[in-house]
Amino acid sequence: MKTNSEYRAEARETRSGRWNELAVLSLVIIVIVAIGQTPATIGSIAHLTTLSLVGNCWNVLLAIFITFPLECAFYNLFLPMIRRKETTDSYMSNLFKNFTTNWYIFVLAGFLMSIILALIAFPTLLIGVFVLTFAYALVPYVLYDNPEISPIEALRTSRFMMRGHKWDLFCLCLPFLGWAILSVFTLFVGLLWVMPYESATMAHLYEDVKAEYETEQAQEVQEIQA
Repeated sequence: MKTNSEYRAEARETRSGRWNELAVLSLVIIVIVAIGQTPATIGSIAHLTTLSLVGNCWNVLLAIFITFPLECAFYNLFLPMIRRKETTDSYMSNLFKNFTTNWYIFVLAGFLMSIILALIAFPTLLIGVFVLTFAYALVPYVLYDNPEISPIEALRTSRFMMRGHKWDLFCLCLPFLGWAILSVFTLFVGLLWVMPYESATMAHLYEDVKAEYETEQAQEVQEIQA
């Protein structure tokens, strides 16, 4: 495994000269999500309980049916980039192609993940939610590399792959969290570049975790056959 600074350096090299194009893509995603959250926001500001309640319910549905699939489609843009297998299509075209083609599988994965997180939230005092969020962080990439597997298999694979790496991912995400918070002072404009930067960094981490996981799987098969 590389150091966090090495992963970030790889991410910068991967998208050198294309950051503005990716920032526009980030803006599109943020606008879509923000529009969907408008009812709950208005209800909260205006103290309209019914509208706020309806809006919060809508936000849950939005997260499962739109936000999570859109985030998965966005993450999936970066594996071809770091593997140098980009097409001539624009990022925007690839984003919505990924979204429409894999929408149902992303929805099912997001729905299953939401149920699991909800079930463990109370008994673990939210600690389990925090841990499993990192355990399931590789789901979009697993689905990209294994389109034939079911959503529950993708969740299980991500959890197995992240054994021993959840703390690594937490440390890797800390700087991006800090930069996202600091983007408040730029009216969140800075977030447009933080999103692709983090996604590219995550893709590089996934490649190393995947290689390590496949090596371990091959060793287990050899031990069984021996």
